[in-house]
Amino acid sequence: MAGAQSLGKAMGLKRVGLILGLSIACFSQGASASQQTPEELARLWVEAIKANSTAEIRPLIHPACPQNSISPEILARMVQGGLPERYEIETSALGPRAELEKVYEVVPEYQLNIKYLTNTPEEKARYGLGKGFPIAKASGEWFFVICTKSG
Repeated sequence: MAGAQSLGKAMGLKRVGLILGLSIACFSQGASASQQTPEELARLWVEAIKANSTAEIRPLIHPACPQNSISPEILARMVQGGLPERYEIETSALGPRAELEKVYEVVPEYQLNIKYLTNTPEEKARYGLGKGFPIAKASGEWFFVICTKSG
């Protein structure tokens, strides 16, 4: 009888562990796709850089950007080069809206920057000063705007 009880407890614990594991997996997948603040968008960008993955950066491009205006070269530039050990995330205002409307298919609201904090000339030569791309909101989430008007 004691064996049956402990087996029952073990099975119950396994079920609880499985449910917890699935809940955490589902929650973490949902959280990884959310960019409700520029900082959350930056976190996803950093993950894409660490993976050197244009596939991870593509879903972070503004949905209103026409697909034919998304340059594979710009996507690659967004994720290539790695990251130094230390960096800062900055958001800065962009120029006058009228000027931005002339250049971009989707008018960006801010510039999202990763500023590299390098310690040595070698690190500075390897990584540069950082990266920055314009961002805008759609449906309550932040996205990169890399679609410029042609001609």
